[in-house]
Amino acid sequence: MKLTIAGDSHGKCMVAVLEGIPAGVKIDEDIMKTDLFRRRNCYGRGKRMNMEEDNFEIVSGVWKGLTTGAPITILIPNKSGNPVKDVRSVPRPGHVDFSAWVKYKLPDLNVYVERASARWTVALTAVGSLLKSLLKEFGIEIMGFVTRIGNIEVKETPSNYEEIKKRRDESPVFCPDLEATKKMIEEIDKAKKKGNTLGGKIKVIARGVPMGIGSYSNLFKRLDSKIGSLFFAIPAVKGVIVGSEEMWYGFDYLDEFEIVNDRIKRKTNNLGGIEGGISNGEDIWVNVYVKPIPTTGKSLNSVDLRTLKPARTPYVRSDVTAVPPASVVSEAALAVVLADALLEHLGDGNIQDLKRRLENESLPRWDDGFWEKYDR
Repeated sequence: MKLTIAGDSHGKCMVAVLEGIPAGVKIDEDIMKTDLFRRRNCYGRGKRMNMEEDNFEIVSGVWKGLTTGAPITILIPNKSGNPVKDVRSVPRPGHVDFSAWVKYKLPDLNVYVERASARWTVALTAVGSLLKSLLKEFGIEIMGFVTRIGNIEVKETPSNYEEIKKRRDESPVFCPDLEATKKMIEEIDKAKKKGNTLGGKIKVIARGVPMGIGSYSNLFKRLDSKIGSLFFAIPAVKGVIVGSEEMWYGFDYLDEFEIVNDRIKRKTNNLGGIEGGISNGEDIWVNVYVKPIPTTGKSLNSVDLRTLKPARTPYVRSDVTAVPPASVVSEAALAVVLADALLEHLGDGNIQDLKRRLENESLPRWDDGFWEKYDR
């Protein structure tokens, strides 16, 4: 599977091209609309999200609601223009401004915002939510939620998947702890008054992922390697941990085997569903760390690149926190990773053929006779 995302933050539209999707997948556009709405409408967002509608158009690769096997192209128009009209020469700490100028040497920092802005994640969200229709064919579901904003952290998360989802959807910050939600909203309001921004943490769960997806052979085909690669491409993501964040003692961390209804299971899931780069049949858990947005309401010390004299950063339209929308984007990212690994494992063609391949797979018997011809 190959994914290309193009378009400028304040240009005509964002574009996503997805290649390698099997034919016959029924695309549920309502899932795409819901995820794009969730990404746009959450507490802590700035003025731009009131301007955007995030309507999308699938212009190729889908016929009468079914994928055709051809490249899928999605267009998402931009409604908002760049609020900064003058040449900008004062870089913001934590943004791409300075490092991009050093590399590309175009004398206007507005240029680099067009690609480095998180606006491109609208296309990633659209692609990931489209791929949820593919993953649903294999019984795979994905959910992301917020566990921390600023100094406010969830103390306890329900163990039931559906209960987490229900509580998350009731929260303006997508947090399944309603008491923590109230405190997170207060934390965002305080930061906004001070001109500050907030980072935080997210958890993303994928359930129903079959065993044997990924690879230990190729370093870059490892499932956790793929997760790290795409998640770190999301603006503001600074850390990714698969599984438990507490990993100091083997007896406490390692997931022991047990037999349940004649099937091999685990007593715990501290490894987050991946061992040696391969899915082990348990839910996949990904913890994501998101840094504060670099555009603060209160100016910071910087330098004017035109004069090489001290200067203060300008205010450019921005959110207070990207943590809630990043939980939606992280869902999309995990959908892309799992779809890619699944298709790498099963091939492409028609979706029914792929489902039959997966259904026919089973754990190999230890005594299946594989070594007989060598044991002479």
